[in-house]
Amino acid sequence: MNKKTHIDSKKKDILQAAMCLFATKGIDGISVKEIGEAAGVTDAAIYKHFKSKDAMALEVFGQYCNSYTTLIDFYRKQSGNFVSRFHQLVDEVLNMHDEDQYGLLLLSQHHELYVEASQSQNVRQPLKALTEFIEQGVQQGELPKQDAQLSGVLIIGAITRLSVSSLEGELPQQLVPFAAEVKQRLTALLSKGQ
Repeated sequence: MNKKTHIDSKKKDILQAAMCLFATKGIDGISVKEIGEAAGVTDAAIYKHFKSKDAMALEVFGQYCNSYTTLIDFYRKQSGNFVSRFHQLVDEVLNMHDEDQYGLLLLSQHHELYVEASQSQNVRQPLKALTEFIEQGVQQGELPKQDAQLSGVLIIGAITRLSVSSLEGELPQQLVPFAAEVKQRLTALLSKGQ
Protein backbone atom coordinates (compact mmCIF):
# COMPACT_ATOMS: atom_id res chain seq x y z
CA MET A 1 0.00 0.00 0.00
CA ASN A 2 1.50 3.32 -0.94
CA LYS A 3 1.54 6.28 1.44
CA LYS A 4 -1.26 8.19 -0.38
CA THR A 5 -3.62 5.20 -0.17
CA HIS A 6 -2.83 4.81 3.55
CA ILE A 7 -3.50 8.51 4.20
CA ASP A 8 -6.78 8.36 2.25
CA SER A 9 -7.77 5.22 4.17
CA LYS A 10 -7.08 6.90 7.53
CA LYS A 11 -9.03 9.99 6.50
CA LYS A 12 -11.93 7.76 5.50
CA ASP A 13 -11.76 5.98 8.88
CA ILE A 14 -11.74 9.34 10.67
CA LEU A 15 -14.70 10.63 8.65
CA GLN A 16 -16.66 7.43 9.25
CA ALA A 17 -16.05 7.56 13.01
CA ALA A 18 -16.83 11.28 13.13
CA MET A 19 -20.04 10.83 11.15
CA CYS A 20 -21.26 8.13 13.49
CA LEU A 21 -20.45 10.16 16.60
CA PHE A 22 -21.78 13.47 15.22
CA ALA A 23 -25.03 11.76 14.22
CA THR A 24 -25.60 10.11 17.58
CA LYS A 25 -24.08 12.58 20.06
CA GLY A 26 -23.99 15.86 18.13
CA ILE A 27 -20.94 17.94 17.32
CA ASP A 28 -20.71 19.51 20.76
CA GLY A 29 -21.21 16.16 22.49
CA ILE A 30 -17.89 14.66 21.44
CA SER A 31 -14.23 15.53 21.45
CA VAL A 32 -11.47 15.07 18.90
CA LYS A 33 -9.98 12.49 21.26
CA GLU A 34 -13.21 10.44 21.14
CA ILE A 35 -13.22 10.59 17.35
CA GLY A 36 -9.60 9.44 17.34
CA GLU A 37 -10.38 6.53 19.64
CA ALA A 38 -13.32 5.46 17.48
CA ALA A 39 -11.20 5.72 14.31
CA GLY A 40 -8.14 4.08 15.88
CA VAL A 41 -5.91 7.11 15.28
CA THR A 42 -4.22 9.77 17.37
CA ASP A 43 -5.29 13.39 17.72
CA ALA A 44 -2.24 14.31 15.65
CA ALA A 45 -3.45 12.12 12.80
CA ILE A 46 -6.81 13.88 12.87
CA TYR A 47 -5.20 17.31 12.76
CA LYS A 48 -3.07 16.15 9.83
CA HIS A 49 -6.31 15.88 7.82
CA PHE A 50 -8.49 18.57 9.40
CA LYS A 51 -7.87 22.02 10.86
CA SER A 52 -10.50 21.50 13.55
CA LYS A 53 -13.42 19.39 14.68
CA ASP A 54 -15.72 21.94 13.02
CA ALA A 55 -13.90 21.54 9.70
CA MET A 56 -14.33 17.78 9.99
CA ALA A 57 -18.04 18.19 10.79
CA LEU A 58 -18.53 20.44 7.77
CA GLU A 59 -16.84 17.94 5.47
CA VAL A 60 -18.96 15.07 6.78
CA PHE A 61 -22.15 17.12 6.50
CA GLY A 62 -21.21 18.29 3.01
CA GLN A 63 -20.64 14.73 1.83
CA TYR A 64 -24.04 13.57 3.03
CA CYS A 65 -25.83 16.65 1.73
CA ASN A 66 -24.23 16.13 -1.63
CA SER A 67 -25.04 12.42 -1.82
CA TYR A 68 -28.74 12.93 -1.00
CA THR A 69 -29.04 16.01 -3.23
CA THR A 70 -27.40 14.16 -6.12
CA LEU A 71 -29.76 11.23 -5.62
CA ILE A 72 -32.87 13.45 -5.66
CA ASP A 73 -31.61 15.31 -8.74
CA PHE A 74 -30.96 11.98 -10.48
CA TYR A 75 -34.60 10.90 -10.09
CA ARG A 76 -35.90 14.36 -10.99
CA LYS A 77 -34.04 14.15 -14.31
CA GLN A 78 -35.23 10.64 -15.19
CA SER A 79 -38.06 10.02 -17.61
CA GLY A 80 -41.30 8.45 -16.48
CA ASN A 81 -44.16 9.55 -14.30
CA PHE A 82 -43.58 11.41 -11.05
CA VAL A 83 -45.01 8.79 -8.69
CA SER A 84 -42.86 6.02 -10.15
CA ARG A 85 -39.70 8.13 -9.90
CA PHE A 86 -40.64 9.30 -6.39
CA HIS A 87 -41.16 5.70 -5.27
CA GLN A 88 -37.76 4.75 -6.69
CA LEU A 89 -36.23 7.65 -4.77
CA VAL A 90 -37.86 6.55 -1.50
CA ASP A 91 -36.67 2.97 -2.07
CA GLU A 92 -33.13 4.21 -2.63
CA VAL A 93 -33.18 6.46 0.45
CA LEU A 94 -34.41 3.59 2.64
CA ASN A 95 -31.72 1.31 1.18
CA MET A 96 -29.09 3.96 1.90
CA HIS A 97 -30.37 4.19 5.47
CA ASP A 98 -30.17 0.44 5.95
CA GLU A 99 -26.59 0.42 4.67
CA ASP A 100 -25.57 3.48 6.72
CA GLN A 101 -28.14 4.60 9.27
CA TYR A 102 -26.08 7.58 10.40
CA GLY A 103 -26.32 9.63 7.21
CA LEU A 104 -29.97 10.56 7.65
CA LEU A 105 -29.42 11.16 11.35
CA LEU A 106 -26.63 13.57 10.53
CA LEU A 107 -28.83 15.49 8.11
CA SER A 108 -31.47 15.85 10.81
CA GLN A 109 -29.02 17.67 13.10
CA HIS A 110 -29.62 21.37 13.69
CA HIS A 111 -26.16 22.47 14.76
CA GLU A 112 -25.21 26.03 13.86
CA LEU A 113 -22.40 24.73 11.63
CA TYR A 114 -24.89 22.80 9.53
CA VAL A 115 -27.24 25.75 9.36
CA GLU A 116 -24.32 27.89 8.19
CA ALA A 117 -23.33 25.28 5.60
CA SER A 118 -26.96 25.01 4.46
CA GLN A 119 -27.09 28.73 3.81
CA SER A 120 -23.84 28.69 1.88
CA GLN A 121 -24.17 29.41 -1.83
CA ASN A 122 -21.82 26.50 -2.55
CA VAL A 123 -23.88 23.73 -0.96
CA ARG A 124 -27.06 22.65 -2.72
CA GLN A 125 -29.42 21.19 -0.16
CA PRO A 126 -31.63 18.09 -0.40
CA LEU A 127 -34.66 20.28 0.40
CA LYS A 128 -34.00 22.48 -2.63
CA ALA A 129 -33.65 19.43 -4.87
CA LEU A 130 -36.80 17.81 -3.48
CA THR A 131 -38.76 21.06 -3.82
CA GLU A 132 -37.77 21.24 -7.51
CA PHE A 133 -38.73 17.60 -7.99
CA ILE A 134 -42.18 18.19 -6.47
CA GLU A 135 -42.62 21.40 -8.51
CA GLN A 136 -41.87 19.35 -11.61
CA GLY A 137 -44.68 16.93 -10.68
CA VAL A 138 -47.07 19.87 -10.21
CA GLN A 139 -46.04 21.52 -13.51
CA GLN A 140 -46.52 18.26 -15.40
CA GLY A 141 -50.02 17.92 -13.94
CA GLU A 142 -49.20 14.75 -12.02
CA LEU A 143 -49.56 16.39 -8.61
CA PRO A 144 -52.14 18.91 -7.43
CA LYS A 145 -51.09 22.50 -6.83
CA GLN A 146 -49.26 22.79 -3.50
CA ASP A 147 -46.51 24.55 -1.63
CA ALA A 148 -43.70 22.31 -2.88
CA GLN A 149 -41.24 23.51 -0.26
CA LEU A 150 -43.67 22.73 2.57
CA SER A 151 -44.30 19.29 1.07
CA GLY A 152 -40.54 18.75 0.82
CA VAL A 153 -40.05 19.74 4.48
CA LEU A 154 -42.78 17.30 5.53
CA ILE A 155 -41.27 14.46 3.49
CA ILE A 156 -37.72 15.05 4.72
CA GLY A 157 -39.03 15.35 8.27
CA ALA A 158 -40.86 12.04 7.98
CA ILE A 159 -37.86 10.24 6.49
CA THR A 160 -35.37 11.59 9.03
CA ARG A 161 -37.78 10.76 11.87
CA LEU A 162 -37.90 7.17 10.62
CA SER A 163 -34.13 7.10 11.01
CA VAL A 164 -34.26 8.56 14.53
CA SER A 165 -36.98 6.08 15.53
CA SER A 166 -34.89 3.26 14.13
CA LEU A 167 -31.87 4.31 16.18
CA GLU A 168 -33.96 4.74 19.34
CA GLY A 169 -35.51 1.28 18.97
CA GLU A 170 -39.03 2.51 18.23
CA LEU A 171 -38.71 0.88 14.79
CA PRO A 172 -36.43 -1.94 13.62
CA GLN A 173 -32.95 -1.01 12.38
CA GLN A 174 -33.86 -1.98 8.83
CA LEU A 175 -36.42 0.34 7.21
CA VAL A 176 -36.67 -1.31 3.77
CA PRO A 177 -39.44 -3.68 4.97
CA PHE A 178 -41.59 -0.56 5.51
CA ALA A 179 -40.97 0.77 1.98
CA ALA A 180 -44.42 0.03 0.55
CA GLU A 181 -46.23 1.73 3.42
CA VAL A 182 -43.80 4.67 3.53
CA LYS A 183 -44.26 5.25 -0.21
CA GLN A 184 -48.04 5.00 0.09
CA ARG A 185 -48.21 7.54 2.93
CA LEU A 186 -45.76 10.02 1.41
CA THR A 187 -47.50 9.81 -1.96
CA ALA A 188 -50.82 10.47 -0.22
CA LEU A 189 -49.31 13.57 1.36
CA LEU A 190 -48.25 14.85 -2.07
CA SER A 191 -51.54 13.90 -3.69
CA LYS A 192 -53.68 15.99 -1.35
CA GLY A 193 -52.28 19.33 -2.52
CA GLN A 194 -54.04 22.55 -1.56
